[in-house]
Amino acid sequence: MKNPFFKRGIIVWTIVCLISGVLLYAEQIRRQFWERDREFAALFSELSAVLTQNESVLPLLNGDEDIAALRKKFPQLLVLEKTTGRALDAPRVEPAHEMRYWLYNPWRQIRVLVDLGPILNAHHPFTHLGIRFTPNGDEQASDAFWHWQRTFPQHTQPFTLEADSQPAWFGVNGSIYPLLFIGWGIVIALACVVFWQRRARKDAEQRALYYQHARLNTLGEITAGIVHEINQPLTAAQTWIQGAQRQLQQDNGQAVSQALAAALTQMQRISALLTRFREHVVQEKVILRETDLVHCWLQVVNLLEHERRAEHITVSHAFAPGATTVLADRLWLEQVLHNLLSNAIQAQQPDTAGWVKIESQKNESGVLITITDGGPGFSPEALQNAFMPFYSGRAVGIGLGMTLTESLMTRMNGSITLGNAPQGGAQIRLQLAHGKEAKDE
Repeated sequence: MKNPFFKRGIIVWTIVCLISGVLLYAEQIRRQFWERDREFAALFSELSAVLTQNESVLPLLNGDEDIAALRKKFPQLLVLEKTTGRALDAPRVEPAHEMRYWLYNPWRQIRVLVDLGPILNAHHPFTHLGIRFTPNGDEQASDAFWHWQRTFPQHTQPFTLEADSQPAWFGVNGSIYPLLFIGWGIVIALACVVFWQRRARKDAEQRALYYQHARLNTLGEITAGIVHEINQPLTAAQTWIQGAQRQLQQDNGQAVSQALAAALTQMQRISALLTRFREHVVQEKVILRETDLVHCWLQVVNLLEHERRAEHITVSHAFAPGATTVLADRLWLEQVLHNLLSNAIQAQQPDTAGWVKIESQKNESGVLITITDGGPGFSPEALQNAFMPFYSGRAVGIGLGMTLTESLMTRMNGSITLGNAPQGGAQIRLQLAHGKEAKDE
């Protein structure tokens, strides 16, 4: 049968890969933005420091300084000139060419030509990078995806640094995606395996429970039918025997012989009905496998939890190391343990502190399983007739549980022994082969 989670896993994997791929792509684009943003901030800080130098050095100049010597410390200063008659309220800045501008000191009647081009041209990640010298100038419309602008705080040089950039849509790291998709595939595959195993285990448990109920229901139906069919020949045989008794009193030997022959025929019919009943119960072939005794016992305890609580029965176990695996059929072993635990619970009075204990140990024949309870134990009659069909120590019992138990143990190449514990209570011993390898019966 195909894994029912395979198709769902493919769908989930596709959706998860699509969502995570989009998120990863968006994250890489976002990182591009923040990288550009950091570069813009670094450039702004560098230019702001240069503008601060300009405002600091200009008041100290008188126009006679050697510009070559001055450029060694301030490379942005290209020309130093004297001016005449410039008004004190005249503009302090005049744009010259592209990234160059004149910076005036009207009190000393000098001006310097400042070139910011080398600093700006050293940064190339932006599609557009420039300075707007006019504080209130018109902004140019930008079609760029990202746009930055920031005004410098210098009083005499209130310029605005502007930058545009486009995301590198196809510049993302594509090698991450196969690893991401493979990783999600492994995670989802493992999740599918876990869910499939849980589903398979649950289905197996449900099938086992259904098998048990179906088997019990079938046994009930067969038993009812057998009782109905046996009742007729049994009544007929009883009638013939009573007739034979009357004929015997009348000394009619021939009639007695005929009556007994008819009664014998009816008893043979009963025997044939019982044989057919046994054929329904016993299968022809079974495959014995390594079976976990602990798991089977816990499964049975869980199935009878309601009965245990209602009767106030405490269940305990002591499985010896190396004596927990037997060679058996799991469903049959559960049926055997179910019958024995159910009998132990029903045999104890609800007003007493009842208990059931199971133990296992290795011996020469394999694994010996001992089940002891706190009930009254087996009567001598029960020890002798417990495995006989339709014998029951309870008035409401149909007398097939122990018969079926013995049949199943025999089919699993095991044995069952009934007895009473020295301290009181029933003690049942099950002998099974140690689970080492599978075999066909």
